[in-house]
Amino acid sequence: MIKNLLHSLSVPSQISALAVSLCVAFLGLSSVSSIAHAKDHEKSHEATQIKEKLLLDTDITNKWYKVPTKHTVTLETHYGDVVIALNPALAPHHVKRFRKLIKTDFYQQEYFYRVVDGFVAQGGSNESHEPSPETSNLQAEFIAPLSASAVVIEENDMFAPATGFLNGFPVGMDKARNEMWALHCPGTVAFARNSEKDTASTEFYIVIGQAPRHLDRNMSVLGRVLDGMDVLQQLPRGPIENSGVIEVPSDKSQIKNSALGNKDTSGKQYYIQLPSHPEYQKRMKTGQTLDNSFFHDKIYSPRPIDVCYYQTKTSSTPWN
Repeated sequence: MIKNLLHSLSVPSQISALAVSLCVAFLGLSSVSSIAHAKDHEKSHEATQIKEKLLLDTDITNKWYKVPTKHTVTLETHYGDVVIALNPALAPHHVKRFRKLIKTDFYQQEYFYRVVDGFVAQGGSNESHEPSPETSNLQAEFIAPLSASAVVIEENDMFAPATGFLNGFPVGMDKARNEMWALHCPGTVAFARNSEKDTASTEFYIVIGQAPRHLDRNMSVLGRVLDGMDVLQQLPRGPIENSGVIEVPSDKSQIKNSALGNKDTSGKQYYIQLPSHPEYQKRMKTGQTLDNSFFHDKIYSPRPIDVCYYQTKTSSTPWN
């Protein structure tokens, strides 16, 4: 009986041992399956991230112009930094000169010595520097060959057959003459000159007021301000009777430093909105149709678009 009892007890023990073995085996297989599933999920997530990044990059390309760092310069002032985007397609020799002057610290400790409220802030040495081949006069670059990348926004402009943008930079266009030129919108940066056309050398100005479009096709334009228009608006103004020239500029007018690129060590990237961006398209449409509850008299709509008022935006954090 005892033997039979022992036997009867041993059978369940064997079954229990077998069950434990099967359970362990199942758990092992389950664990392997879970790991494999996790790896597959991780791969799928990585693939999704790569796909999303490619889509984001495509969206940025279609909606934003990524400004090459080598085409940016930073001016440090008493009130903060001004970051400028250069456009070699508009005035290549002037851009090259400006970059060289920045690189050799020509503007360091110089001043915004002429600031006219609602017009321009002009900087440089006020021609007090010693003449040299590096500061000689340049041949004017008022116009450039029309680029296939230029996008027409308005064909009913007061000063040009057509206006629009080249990589987010406002330009005028004449298809019949195969020409384009930069517009004098707020934030435009250009070289100053004397009355003779080929006399630009070192002095530059930035438009800080309403667009002086009468200067279009008459000045060599370098680019546009990306960041720091609020800084420029704080500069001391010169007396109107002296054409805005400040006889003895203070440190508040000083260009404390200048550098190629931007000073952000984290690798800050700047972008200029393209006119294909949905946000710009919406703004432009509203400007044409006045389709907004604020407007009541729409008798003359659709209205022409002033690209200097409806400028493309700039940002270091592009959005869709």
